[in-house]
Amino acid sequence: EQPLPFMTARLLTQASGPFARSGLIDAGRRHGLKPGFPVVSADGLAGRLVETGEAFARVLLLTDINSRIPVTVGRQGVRAILAGDNGPWPLLDFLGETVSVAPGDDVATSGVGGMFPQGLRIGRVVATGGSQTRVAPLARIDALNYVSILMYDGADRLVDAEDERPKPRAAPPKSNRGG
Repeated sequence: EQPLPFMTARLLTQASGPFARSGLIDAGRRHGLKPGFPVVSADGLAGRLVETGEAFARVLLLTDINSRIPVTVGRQGVRAILAGDNGPWPLLDFLGETVSVAPGDDVATSGVGGMFPQGLRIGRVVATGGSQTRVAPLARIDALNYVSILMYDGADRLVDAEDERPKPRAAPPKSNRGG
């Protein structure tokens, strides 16, 4: 795969605005940022951009109650949705009843839906039981100072129904009209 371009910004504030678990970074549209871009720390996925101003942008952290991320779990690639609940460890939702996940299983982005590239590290399963399977993020969400924003625009990619890997969109046909 080709490397994704990125930029690094400083996280200025946390937990203000319309989201309980969000932050403000010192980069925005003038730096080429758009809503939806993934935000990572050196350790793993921290969240995504939800608003961009000219010089600042808001990051929705993966622990926020409004955060939903398609993921794969463990070596078998079990699919689920990582759902924030404003606590320190988000939940795994939509796990099949016959699916088995265990503490220590790795959790990464699945790439399904094109929101995030496939394979971004998120965390590890730390608690299972009943209807609540929790994930400990690798990114230290409460201690973020600098983050990297991946210039990944899932809107420019399509998911192939057979293998679900992102595919570039085909260019529109060129017109034969003179002009």
